[in-house]
Amino acid sequence: MLIEEPMPRHTPLAWTPHQFDVVTTEVLTRPGPPSSRTFADVIEKRRSTVGDPIKLSLVAELLWHAVGWKGHAPSGRAGLPIAWSASPSSGGLQSINIVCIPDDSSAPRLYDPVNHAFLLLRANDERVCLENRRAVLSVTGQQSGCTLRLIGDRSKISAAYENAQSLLLRDAGAVLATICLCAEWLGLSACPLGFLGDAMLPLLALPGERFQGVGGILISGAKRDR
Repeated sequence: MLIEEPMPRHTPLAWTPHQFDVVTTEVLTRPGPPSSRTFADVIEKRRSTVGDPIKLSLVAELLWHAVGWKGHAPSGRAGLPIAWSASPSSGGLQSINIVCIPDDSSAPRLYDPVNHAFLLLRANDERVCLENRRAVLSVTGQQSGCTLRLIGDRSKISAAYENAQSLLLRDAGAVLATICLCAEWLGLSACPLGFLGDAMLPLLALPGERFQGVGGILISGAKRDR
């Protein structure tokens, strides 16, 4: 597979934020003092596993540590909004969105990394849950917890870079790795999922010409062997 070398655009393209169809907003509580575990211990113990059911409050805490924005600016090198978090991103653009899909047929939730909130999306909740369960079971053989769908904003990263496809996948990998490490740090289970997930986009009313499924992670409770 030939992938063109990405290059910063001399003249960035115009870009505007997508207006998601949000039903309501769940304001979340910022986490307290972080875990005292050392990074060496996290690296030694991290494994891809599926654990017990998990509360959304624990998923929210994980997301704040892994991808919550700790600072942002209205304009970076390409004239586009930038932000910084534990997960690195091309040009600081943070082009990866995360949609949380619980396994209880409740509404899918878009994580807002600026305000630390869940934005409940308008969708056929039961259909979204069934499609997600089918996809997760096809690669893990089991379903327990909350699925984080990684959805790349192709238009944003393409506004700043030519041949941006590989950057979008690289950024998704950085998000996945950071979330998995933070999950271990917090005593949770995380299992990367072997699919991209474009089939979920129309169920979330996300236009395929702008967005791309770039992976998923199953987050669940404490590891069963602990």
